[in-house]
Amino acid sequence: MSEKEKLLENLIEKSSKSKEEIEKLIVDKVNELSGLVSEEGAIYIVANELDIKLDAEKPKKTADLHKIEEITEPKTPTSLLCKVLRKYDKVTFSSSSGGEGSVQSVLVGDETGIIRIVFWNDKTPLLEQVNDSDVLKIHNAYTRENTNSNRIEIHYGPYSEIQINPEGETVEVKQMSGSIDFTAKKISEIEEGDRNIELDVTIADVDIPRFYLGCPQCFKKVFQDEDSQKCPEHGEVEATKVPIMNIIGDDGTGSLGLVAFRDRAEQLSKKTSEEIIGLTEDVDKYKLFSKQIIGAKAKLGGNVSTNNMTGEPQFLVNQVMEIELKEVSEEEIQEEKKQEASTMELDEDDLDIEEIDIDDDLL
Repeated sequence: MSEKEKLLENLIEKSSKSKEEIEKLIVDKVNELSGLVSEEGAIYIVANELDIKLDAEKPKKTADLHKIEEITEPKTPTSLLCKVLRKYDKVTFSSSSGGEGSVQSVLVGDETGIIRIVFWNDKTPLLEQVNDSDVLKIHNAYTRENTNSNRIEIHYGPYSEIQINPEGETVEVKQMSGSIDFTAKKISEIEEGDRNIELDVTIADVDIPRFYLGCPQCFKKVFQDEDSQKCPEHGEVEATKVPIMNIIGDDGTGSLGLVAFRDRAEQLSKKTSEEIIGLTEDVDKYKLFSKQIIGAKAKLGGNVSTNNMTGEPQFLVNQVMEIELKEVSEEEIQEEKKQEASTMELDEDDLDIEEIDIDDDLL
């Protein structure tokens, strides 16, 4: 009997519902969280919503320590030593039964590769003390195939353990562009429709951030329907503001507009989505950020498309490989304030946050 079958049998035994009712709840949960959860994960969520504690089988021994390149098969217990490359925001969701769940993940790497580790529900608080560049030692996690991306990922289970920055442990991360092979080009060489292009640019300018209203689960654009907001995939939701950054990159052969959505905007700015949107609420913060990013060097991967408004090519960033913001001293900030006070005035009304209509094909 597989682990999934054991969990399902355990859930049916502990509930007052029939096997058919439980199986329907699980199918509905998988559909509700399209691309986010496996059937096994859905069983745990349904059990949580029914206030049932499942009997997880405790591992007889600690799973062997693996390198990421060795993690290739689903349904395998594993332990690993890794470095945090990116901690993603926690996503909370409500079910049709009125329950609430949450999921959060980290992208980690070692000298052999990168992989995602997923934390569900009561395990997400473990990530509150985790930051980018931390070293993690994970014991007794299990592998799972993400059917949405067809990639193996690691899930933190009920008997998993985590150590943050264990003493004496260091991790070197292999320099790579994820699982995508990017082709390096100069701006003068790019053509409309180019895909998986790598650009090395200097940030020449940054526009005021904008946003669109997106689904908190899949980030697709939501539509207003009378008094509610609806996602094409997840139905009625409470929309969140998803940031968009527009910058100008230059590599000596030409300049090009670069567009970064959601987590790519966060990676470029080294800020959370809330902090990016908040830049428009404080003139000094916006000017400080401009001084930090303008002149910075960046290595970016992405695709070339045409801006529907201008007809000009634009670069849609889908991976931030390198970015180092400039250090700006308090003295420089104060000196610039004095100079601007004598030469120009910046109207704060010009910095109002702008909601825009966004094409789902770009997301």
